[in-house]
Amino acid sequence: MKKRLKVSLGLVMMSMFLFGAVAFAATDFTQFGFSKVVAEREIEAGEAAKISHSGIKIQIPEGAFTNAVTFQVLEGDNKTFQKVAPAGETVIMNFAFRVIDIETNEIIGSFKKPLTFSFKDKDVNQGSTYYNYKIDGTIANNNAASVIDGRTLTHPVGGAPVGWFITSPTKSIKK
Repeated sequence: MKKRLKVSLGLVMMSMFLFGAVAFAATDFTQFGFSKVVAEREIEAGEAAKISHSGIKIQIPEGAFTNAVTFQVLEGDNKTFQKVAPAGETVIMNFAFRVIDIETNEIIGSFKKPLTFSFKDKDVNQGSTYYNYKIDGTIANNNAASVIDGRTLTHPVGGAPVGWFITSPTKSIKK
């Protein structure tokens, strides 16, 4: 009896984990302020790829996706994210990814290998900060892995559970 109860509890816990993972993987950031598809590319299973748009470069390593995907770069209005940016910082860009498994038509939330995101802009500087934007509207500083070289900010991205925005000190923004 105890063994059966342990097995049942284990199955319940496993199903909760699996359903939680499905909910996590299904996040569509067009519902959270990233309303425009600004770049899109179909990527075959296992293929390396590059996507560029208006100062953004995304390098996708070979083996990042097990199945063929449609990779979309999303953007929204900077004003949406400025509302939650820290005082003294100005949002200079925002983005999210929507990666759709072509076979299952499901949104993928994590990648097998991290992608490399970079943004080159006149307003990127040593004071620029890379933030996670969560679906509940809160933010978290994720600048620890950022590398700023001149006017380019580079950051690894291991999945798409959040959107992102980049700020620079308001006093440093070029008019």
